[in-house]
Amino acid sequence: MVDLLSRAGLLDEAHQLIKSMPMEANAVVWGSLLGGCRLHRDTQLAEHVLKKLVELEPWNAGNYVQLSNIYSAKDEEKEHFLGCHSEKLAVAFGLISTGPAEVIRVVKNLRVCGDCHEAIKLISKITGREIIVRDTNRFHCFSGGTCSCKDYW
Repeated sequence: MVDLLSRAGLLDEAHQLIKSMPMEANAVVWGSLLGGCRLHRDTQLAEHVLKKLVELEPWNAGNYVQLSNIYSAKDEEKEHFLGCHSEKLAVAFGLISTGPAEVIRVVKNLRVCGDCHEAIKLISKITGREIIVRDTNRFHCFSGGTCSCKDYW
């Protein structure tokens, strides 16, 4: 029943059904609701459901993958999370705390994602600043809207 309600987009009703069951719901029932959350892109409920699934079966990596897929499917959510990448925050801080001719240098311990790479190219073009980012693979020297890696990172 939970699976049918979830597939039909009646996620709140499916959740209420789980809460009103006379016995504790198992991982299969919660997994059905998580599948409905993915289908109908309800990240808020999906986070709640994942907490329940982690309690029941913390070793099942498939639940985490399912939540990751939910996050990656909503453009609005993606825009929110991409705005918080550390290299963009570091560049923004560098722009407001250094002089207009100073080079901005950023060091990070992970690879620069494609969205951040494009954003920093654009920032270097708009501001006329040289921005050097060191990630795990190489140095990226952004200047005038281009990168020294020639977009091969």
